[in-house]
Amino acid sequence: MPDFLSEKERNYQNSVIELFKNPEGLDYTYLGHFQYAKGASKNADGKANSPLMESELRAYLESQDKYTDFQIDSAIRTLKEKIRLTDKKIGTLIDTNTAVYQLLVTGVQAKPSPEENEKDVMLFDFENPLNNRFGIAEEVSFIDPLTGANSRPDLVIYVNGIALAVIELKRSIVSIVEGIKQSLSNEKALIPSFFTTIQFTIAANEYKGYQKESEDEEFDDTIDGVGFKYGTIGTPLDFWCRFKRNSNKTGYILSDKESFELFFDKKTFMTMFRYGVITDSGIKKVMRPHQLYALMAAIPRLETKDSGIIWHSQGSGKSLTMVWLAAYIKANFEDPRVLIITDRTELDKQLADDFSDTGNALCRATSSDHLLETLNTGSEWLICSLIQKFGNRGQEAEEGREDVKIPLDKYLKELRERISLQYPGNSFSVKGKNIFVFIDECHRTQGGRLHEGMREIMGKEVMLIGFTGTPLLRDDKLKENYKNLSKTSEFKFGTFIHKYLHKQAVEDKVILDLQYEARDVEQYISNKEKLDEKLESIISGLTPERAEMVKDRWATLEHIYSSKERIERIGYSIIDDVRSNSILRQDWANAMLIAGDIETAYKYYDFFQNRCGDTTLRGKCAVVTSFEPTDADERKETTDLSLETPLQFKHRMALQTYADAGQPNAAKYEKWAKEKFVKQPARMKLMIVRDKLLTGFDAPCATFLYIDRYLYDHNLFQSICRVNRLGVDVMDENNKDVVIAQTHKKFGLIVDFKHLFDDIDAAIHKFNDEKGALGGYEASDIDGLLEDAVVKGKKRLEAAKKAYESLKSLWAQSEMTDIDKLAEYYLKDDEDAPAKVKRENMYKITAALATAYDNLADFMSKASYTLEQSDSIEKLVREATHINLRIKQVSGDDFDPRSRDHDMRSLMDRFIRAEDAETIIPATADFSFLDLIGDESDEEEIVRRAVKAAGGHPGAAAEVIEGKARAVINDYKDRDPEAAALFSTRLQELLDMLKASTVDFEKKAKELVRLIKESKRGGVNFPEGISNKLMKAMWNNRKIWQPSGNEEELIQIIQDFDKLIYEDAGPDWKDPHSVDAHMLKGFIKVKMYWLSQEQVTEVYMLATRNS
Repeated sequence: MPDFLSEKERNYQNSVIELFKNPEGLDYTYLGHFQYAKGASKNADGKANSPLMESELRAYLESQDKYTDFQIDSAIRTLKEKIRLTDKKIGTLIDTNTAVYQLLVTGVQAKPSPEENEKDVMLFDFENPLNNRFGIAEEVSFIDPLTGANSRPDLVIYVNGIALAVIELKRSIVSIVEGIKQSLSNEKALIPSFFTTIQFTIAANEYKGYQKESEDEEFDDTIDGVGFKYGTIGTPLDFWCRFKRNSNKTGYILSDKESFELFFDKKTFMTMFRYGVITDSGIKKVMRPHQLYALMAAIPRLETKDSGIIWHSQGSGKSLTMVWLAAYIKANFEDPRVLIITDRTELDKQLADDFSDTGNALCRATSSDHLLETLNTGSEWLICSLIQKFGNRGQEAEEGREDVKIPLDKYLKELRERISLQYPGNSFSVKGKNIFVFIDECHRTQGGRLHEGMREIMGKEVMLIGFTGTPLLRDDKLKENYKNLSKTSEFKFGTFIHKYLHKQAVEDKVILDLQYEARDVEQYISNKEKLDEKLESIISGLTPERAEMVKDRWATLEHIYSSKERIERIGYSIIDDVRSNSILRQDWANAMLIAGDIETAYKYYDFFQNRCGDTTLRGKCAVVTSFEPTDADERKETTDLSLETPLQFKHRMALQTYADAGQPNAAKYEKWAKEKFVKQPARMKLMIVRDKLLTGFDAPCATFLYIDRYLYDHNLFQSICRVNRLGVDVMDENNKDVVIAQTHKKFGLIVDFKHLFDDIDAAIHKFNDEKGALGGYEASDIDGLLEDAVVKGKKRLEAAKKAYESLKSLWAQSEMTDIDKLAEYYLKDDEDAPAKVKRENMYKITAALATAYDNLADFMSKASYTLEQSDSIEKLVREATHINLRIKQVSGDDFDPRSRDHDMRSLMDRFIRAEDAETIIPATADFSFLDLIGDESDEEEIVRRAVKAAGGHPGAAAEVIEGKARAVINDYKDRDPEAAALFSTRLQELLDMLKASTVDFEKKAKELVRLIKESKRGGVNFPEGISNKLMKAMWNNRKIWQPSGNEEELIQIIQDFDKLIYEDAGPDWKDPHSVDAHMLKGFIKVKMYWLSQEQVTEVYMLATRNS
């Protein structure tokens, strides 16, 4: 028999075969050497090779002792017909392969005898994987009847005589990329007919494996062409992946032998084959290791209905994991029902599409009544719904539309009563013997009343599985805040089922790494005197308090950042990228821009589409927001009919976007924009958003992300992950075999206009901490944390209630028994206190009661309040809230400064000037978010790695370290101006020394690294008691607010302020336009009474940047 392999290739192939044959290991049967002799069309056994070995399949079926010969003949005949390929196009191969796969896993219908009905003939034993016949054949020659081509896969894995995997081997000096290309060539051009049964394609070469020596060592991603990778039919080269162990550890690559042993373990392989293969919108996909291990970890939990969370990083395929898990449930549980919950319409639709695209019939609940009816009487096994369908009043409470939240027990009682009215006689029950609820983006969907309403309707015994890439995590402060603690992921769902972190996904090349570039647009006032003069005319006629409120609202950076000229400067910066950047000008790449608010988003669109003289983006940009225009938008908010209000501007621009796209409404426009952005990136280069499309929107072509909005934690992490998807070639929509633009996407680039480096750094690290959330706690410990928090919450509520009741006693003593008398009292100055001071004290007491109650409302029974006591407290809070609002109305304290927005906007646009956008920190190939300098990093190791990354050149290494230093220090520009100035001065001194000489490079570089670490900590040498970031910023910038007093008094003021932020601030306090922010500023004014209104605003902004 001829052997065309070199000695090294033969030795390697022999070693792999021996690995499969080892009876103490994989224990596969060696089926033979099936290579054709030159010019022959049959193997040494005189048979033509095929993906179906009929004798092996027949032997397996006969061994099962439950099928007749007639039945076996019929089943084999049907299978042979089904695996025949009729057309050599890749689309036809995938369609045929998908149909064959369904036969392989569900069985072939065949009659036991001519007189009997058809019955299933199962081709595999999935319940007992070891009961199947596993075999390996080598050099399997095949002449394709369609193409006439002859090719020879190195190894083929047959199970029960059916070819399921093809393996291409390369010797160690040849990259496995060549093996991948060979496999793709075989299935697409040479022998597609052989691949109709193949579910896994593997490429490997001899490799001993790799393990980082230390955590600080940089992962060597240049070793990509070695070891073992797998895919399936049609998998593009960049999407082939390595096999891994079930671990959160990074920095290792398995040897080829370890990979073979893990992947082809009989139980693992059969699990992958049965549950890990899918066809998604015509694209065949197989599980990646983390998806397989998530399923395997979930299986025992499914059996016991032990709820939990699957934490898989953004972009790692959570939707497909849900599909595979649902398929397992359907196949293995009697009368199953799976309900999939999300909280946003676009995500609801996307999930429904994901399941439909993979061949699953899914019912979408369109209303609360439809959901109840489907659960009660429907037979659908797969249902998709918004969380909002679980209760109208709950939704009002979630969105803050109720002035005072009713106690949770009362809310659930009302929900039960509503269902009883709809379904009298206890006729409502969720049908199905095994009920499972999947909650997408569970860090959001889990919160509050609607979650509890869902549990009430579905029943306590159902299993909940939360899916998230950004779980709500615990930090030290959270233990003090029972309301937030109760929303952490594990309180709602139980412990984690499986974790797959961002750093793992980047290392595995499931997603791409991110690069960072900081740009700045310097702004200044062109004419201070004129601005002040115009400002006085705008606020003339207002009381001093109302005038201060207008100034306060417009003193925030948000409004300066949305000035017309700044938008234009950023716009031109983006246009320059689209025109000249080597990546963004390609037809396969495009960008997203996150604006600070919806009005600003439309201003960007207006600039690119209407006002900009450069037409690069005209007709190639879109804006997608949650705004939908209505006729009510046209009402004037001002008596000056010459001015267009912000609402009118948004209304006009929304309608223009629809008209520009030829679409009739918001829904159709959004669908059009998304499809154009994803499928035709050359014709849709920029997508402008504010809040929509920041989660659940997968656009492989999105490569640049411009950020012009303050974002934090989950929102920030999810946003930057919009550009970390692997790139895909742009295909002709009319002919999927034609490539229009071949992708070369290697990373996602974040362009930051908001100095968010530290926040991005924190978010990346937060969601790469495998010990994050409550992972270090036992279930009993978690319950204990909540118990402690509820006790503290009850003490606060009782203290606030006592303070309000004392205030009521004072009113009663003065015979102030109705609201009119109270209003008279709070509008009149007394000898002891001015009216304004009395009102502020009353506002503080009533607000404290409302806040304390709101935090505990969902835990009143846990705090040992009876239903009657809860009702009584609720009524007291309603009364306090009513008095608070009424006094504000009659005193004018409820003045809405937004009534002057249009005038102030014109003022800003006229007098705020902006320079061209300047790149402060350029993006470099070696600037990775997963390679940041931490407090514990070793200076010498960092310098060594910097030199290595720079190719051994100290000067270039200095630039690498300088980039990191500028990133950290630039972040302080808004956050902590005094620290930024100090660090910048020291940085420049060190850089000057580095550039002057390379002799002391290592010593100077270490000093630079120490400066970076010090900068990240906010500096050193703080007084005792100044511990966290907020306290340090307050200390550094004490000239803003400092009264006369010694150091001890200043430290106490800072500590009190820190406590005020973490204990009393409402959840939306960082939004400068929110009620919580307004109340917090009031608290600041009371606590720091010597501050002017302008100083209050500066202190407030300092807190938002450092908390």
